[in-house]
Amino acid sequence: MLGHNIAMRERTRSAAIAALVATSFLAPAASFAEPTPSPSPTVARNQYEQYKIDREAYLEEIKIRSQQIRIINNVFKESCDKAARDFKMAMMSAKSLDQKNLAANQRKNAVNAAIVARNASINALGDEPTPPIEPAKPLKVSNKKKPR
Repeated sequence: MLGHNIAMRERTRSAAIAALVATSFLAPAASFAEPTPSPSPTVARNQYEQYKIDREAYLEEIKIRSQQIRIINNVFKESCDKAARDFKMAMMSAKSLDQKNLAANQRKNAVNAAIVARNASINALGDEPTPPIEPAKPLKVSNKKKPR
């Protein structure tokens, strides 16, 4: 029985060595063949990485634009507040109806000028940046049948 196991091991070793020798002759030929890339994982990964880069750039542009609009709105508010202060001062010193009408018209004109300046400044920023389009996720193929 012991001799039988040794003989089986010898045959297994010799078969393994023969298989190794046979594949060693085939391996160099196979290594010269051009590998075919699998397009879906690398292409999807590259598209998703590009999407992430585009999304970061988009978020940065939105952040900068929001800061610029915030500054424009602060200047607009200060202009309106100044027009209101000037109106109050003019109303305190106004004695006649004409002086009061003049102060009211000056306030309206100052507010309208601030509105025009604000709209022109926001239009000078240009259109809002467009968000990048997220690439479609690859479909998963399952071998399981769905129950009906």
